[in-house]
Amino acid sequence: MIPAPERQGADLAAAGARVEVITPDADSRAAFGRNALDPAHRAAAARAGRAQAARHAEAVAAVWNG
Repeated sequence: MIPAPERQGADLAAAGARVEVITPDADSRAAFGRNALDPAHRAAAARAGRAQAARHAEAVAAVWNG
C-alpha cells in the first residue's frame, strides 16, 4: 500500500527535504468528478487546477528557491 501524500511529505521533511504537498482541492475534485480521465471534464478540471496552482505558487517557489 502506498502511503498518503501527506505521510510521504512528512517522511521526506523528517529526512531533511524541503517539501510542499499539494493534492487536488475540493474545487478540483468536483471539476473532474468521479472519473478523472473523463474527457468531458477536461476543461473544467484544467481551470480548477490552474486556480489551485496559483494559490500554491508562492509556497512552491519557496521550496524551489530554498
